[in-house]
Amino acid sequence: MQSYHFAFILLFFLLLHQSLSANFPVPYSSTAKVKKNKRGKTFENQWKREIWPPEPYAPQKKIKGLSLIKNYFVEFGYLQSFAPFSDFLDPRTISAIQTFQRRFNLQVTGNLNNQTLNQILLPRCGVPDKSFPRFINNEALPSYKNRWFGKRNLTYGFLPESEIPESMRKVFRDSFTRWATATGVLNLTETTYEKADIKVGFYSFTEGVPEQLYGISSVRLEEGSNVSIGEIRLDGSYYWAVPNENDSVSWEEGVLDLESVAMHEIGHLLGLDHSFMKESVMYPYILPSQQQKIQLSNFDNNDILQLY
Repeated sequence: MQSYHFAFILLFFLLLHQSLSANFPVPYSSTAKVKKNKRGKTFENQWKREIWPPEPYAPQKKIKGLSLIKNYFVEFGYLQSFAPFSDFLDPRTISAIQTFQRRFNLQVTGNLNNQTLNQILLPRCGVPDKSFPRFINNEALPSYKNRWFGKRNLTYGFLPESEIPESMRKVFRDSFTRWATATGVLNLTETTYEKADIKVGFYSFTEGVPEQLYGISSVRLEEGSNVSIGEIRLDGSYYWAVPNENDSVSWEEGVLDLESVAMHEIGHLLGLDHSFMKESVMYPYILPSQQQKIQLSNFDNNDILQLY
């Protein structure tokens, strides 16, 4: 059973997992083939059981499992602190909870009420909600307005080891086309994985990565050069539904809509940050009421047009 200790971004695993190929900031143990004939994993919510039900807020009160929440807030940019984390509720953690609640239009209480914990437990993108440093050890998470490619003609390719079926490749092609049309200036075409500016693959994430993290985008420098490469890495343990399987989409059962996630991660690599507007494809969480979201909102269209 996985451990929900949320140390899964950038520096921590660069140090702990140096033996992994490509020195990628998000931990993974191996490439993964796409699931074709069986449903994905079911959420067990071990973390939820550890901290549920939430206890009433009290400064410096010890709350079982709060260290996990602190680590979560650090990784996603809401709290500036360093491990190891305690279970004591301090003023900085209260402020981080309040900031998180405001951003996602939740009741602002400063304590871990049901509404806040339910939001945290939703599947989400691994890119932080606040910017991280640009490049560390030749790699970085996407940042707002960062047009790392410096050209209009971009290519994308699929990791051969993932054995991505044609139906799923088409989902990515349609998503790249939708974004290219929205920019009005970019041309996005398919090529081989080795030659691609944007590389797409499915991976088995290592122990310690929560089931709620469905994937992440990043930018890295090619070894021995100044050429930047964009990467989209998705969790191969999910069942990824294509458009003709829309009726099966259920995050509770580990079945996610591939096109919605593809649109989101491509948006990051084109320079868009997370949006806190629920109708945006750049909203970081998959909401129970919006498990399929592929059309750009007015906000998305305005943001991408301003950028390009």
